[in-house]
Amino acid sequence: MSSTLLKIGVVSVGVGSAGLGGLAISSHINSKKNTVKTALLSKKYKLTFSLESGEQEKAWEKVLKTYKLEAKEDLKIQEGQVTSYDVIKNWCSSNLESQYQESIFKKAKKWCVIYSTFEDKLKVDGVTLETEASTLQTKYSSLGDLKGEVDNITTSTSGGNSNGEKLKQWCKSKSDLSYSDDSNELYQKFKNHCTKEAPRQ
Repeated sequence: MSSTLLKIGVVSVGVGSAGLGGLAISSHINSKKNTVKTALLSKKYKLTFSLESGEQEKAWEKVLKTYKLEAKEDLKIQEGQVTSYDVIKNWCSSNLESQYQESIFKKAKKWCVIYSTFEDKLKVDGVTLETEASTLQTKYSSLGDLKGEVDNITTSTSGGNSNGEKLKQWCKSKSDLSYSDDSNELYQKFKNHCTKEAPRQ
């Protein structure tokens, strides 16, 4: 083989190796970009991990309460009950940096980001939960299609305010639901039947 052909062969191998190296680097960079975390941030979600440590604990406690109410099959992070927010926190920590998958992203945008509950939204609207069963008793007759759901609640209270006590429990259980445009219709019913004007600061 002539020296010229040998040089061409060496150059070709060098270029090929450089090309493969560049492809590997590009693939690595793209994998870093295409994570669940980057997808959330690109859609303007704010991660719970971005909060200060003191605020984070309260936020994770809130997530746990919401999880117990809203974790249907496609939103569960594990089989069985979740009794500690650390389980959710650890799941988020493990999955945020993983490669984007729609099923993981759907759970992460529910459990790993900052959001408002119905009770949080009440504060914005200048009202607060009514906790007096006697007052809620007067609202029972106007429940409409919610009456059946409230009637399914059992309480140890009997007598004149038993329906008010049922409504009180229903309101409390709904206060930890996550607020969104999709849940606004239920939120409006919750607000109408469960609240009183917030005391002035």
